[in-house]
Amino acid sequence: IEFAEEVCDVTLYPWQRWLLIHGLELHPDGGFRFRTIVVLVARQNGKSMLSVILSLFFMYVLGRELVIGTAQDLDVAEEIWQEAIDLIEETPELDALKERVIKVNGKKALELKTGERYKVKAANRRAGRGLSGELILLDELREHQSFDAWGAITKTTIARPDAQVWALSNAGDATSIVLRHLRVKAHAAL
Repeated sequence: IEFAEEVCDVTLYPWQRWLLIHGLELHPDGGFRFRTIVVLVARQNGKSMLSVILSLFFMYVLGRELVIGTAQDLDVAEEIWQEAIDLIEETPELDALKERVIKVNGKKALELKTGERYKVKAANRRAGRGLSGELILLDELREHQSFDAWGAITKTTIARPDAQVWALSNAGDATSIVLRHLRVKAHAAL
């Protein structure tokens, strides 16, 4: 919250503040309490900005090596990635650590001078193959009509003991297989 508001000059909504406090809770050993966070928010309520802040926080503050952003439509994932680039370039403190921005279609990435990277991938059965992500951002989980993309991208966190998967979406429908499954699991856990 402090990073968002004081460094990035982004005023968070109350729900975003609450979610960051609880989604980033730590165990006494310092590791994250939650590995998977599912966020359901109505359209146009700050879901994309939350993804931008999370990605930059993991890179700049936590020093996590790889953030992977994905969405059912690659254009959506690239749009969120571009918002992160824009925010970095508007913030001298963040821009000073930017090494390079790769804008090749299908291979967009941001690299910091300290080695952290933010890559954009399509949500499909090959998403993230060969990568080891520490923050996975899945936008529009409602569009996942099979477990192909979920299975591929979430497996990139297996070798990372303190990785997180954030799945963000608005309400799904009967075809939102992954979203419905995760909601049932969450409700059962409650």
